[in-house]
Amino acid sequence: MFGFLGKRLLIARRRDSTPALRYLHNPFLKSISHISNSEKESSFTVSYLVNFCGLSSERALSIAKKVHLEDKKKPNSVLKFFENHGFSKTQIEKVITKRPLLLLADPVKSFEPKVQFFRQFGISGPNLTKFISSDPAILTRSLEKQIIPSWNFLKTLLHTDNNVVLAIYRNCASWILQFNAQTMLAPKVEILLNHGVPESNISKFIMLYPGRLTQNNDRFSEFVKKICEMGFDPSSTMFIKALGIKSGMSTATWDAKLRVYKSFGWSDDEIFCLFRKGPNCISISEENIRTKLDFFMNKLNLKPSVLSRNPVIFSLSLENRIVPRISVIQVLLSKGFMKNNVSLGTVLVMNDMKFRDKFVTRYKHEITDLINVFQGKI
Repeated sequence: MFGFLGKRLLIARRRDSTPALRYLHNPFLKSISHISNSEKESSFTVSYLVNFCGLSSERALSIAKKVHLEDKKKPNSVLKFFENHGFSKTQIEKVITKRPLLLLADPVKSFEPKVQFFRQFGISGPNLTKFISSDPAILTRSLEKQIIPSWNFLKTLLHTDNNVVLAIYRNCASWILQFNAQTMLAPKVEILLNHGVPESNISKFIMLYPGRLTQNNDRFSEFVKKICEMGFDPSSTMFIKALGIKSGMSTATWDAKLRVYKSFGWSDDEIFCLFRKGPNCISISEENIRTKLDFFMNKLNLKPSVLSRNPVIFSLSLENRIVPRISVIQVLLSKGFMKNNVSLGTVLVMNDMKFRDKFVTRYKHEITDLINVFQGKI
């Protein structure tokens, strides 16, 4: 399954007809009369970027240092290509700003085959324009030598073309096709296999955290070792989740979040117990951690031993979920309708309808304003 064998994928190149260039008729032509004499040599390029690409004069001046346009022919064909494929004005500006040299390309020979390649896998319409405009460098890569081999290698890891698409869509990770996927991914796959991570979970890791795969192999290996040392089972899905979170965070950020827990009296063992049960407790912001710990520990007097058993509560909204439900439970406890042995996790995790039925609607006659408590009106 992980033989890392890429097959040459043959595609038929189709050339679409090119309709009228609506994008070029920009009613909002901008004046560039303020450009200094020293910049007149590139005035045509600047003028074109401003009047036809929609860029500000300041940005156009900067980009004109990177690309020199001799006439309108090539850039016109490029703009027409983008417009005909559904790119918005903002997306075209974004593409030109990021990759101005694309204005000198032949879109029929260079862009169209790649667009057709992606379309055959369902990347089309708004998804295609977002995919390309987020990182237009994909249009500069060779289809036969770079994109197709990388796609095929990813497919050996993820099993289906659809899974490759999902991995690319996540975080707009088109960059994964712009490098030698086998050179970049194979060492990470080997590291994970050597630590006992099953192939199915490796596939999930690639789909969930494609950005982690660009890391230095030694650094990635160290992250894997640290997650193992924390007591995670390499065969579990929780392992890849913890690895994804830990490897996506700088040491400084990680340490800062641990300090927040420790400032509320948590020990290292209690923090790692919480992390093992729910890695997302570290992925939220420092301020989010601090606010929730203040509520749970200072207002509800809950201990780390209780909170560490319910890591999911750290991913819930304090304002929209936690406070309204806790307020209802406190009213029910104060009026003797409940015993003080309710499970915090159960109360906060159950869906809204079930919570309403069990704790609000059920007592609406005995406590008429309970619904107002739940809605935060009291």
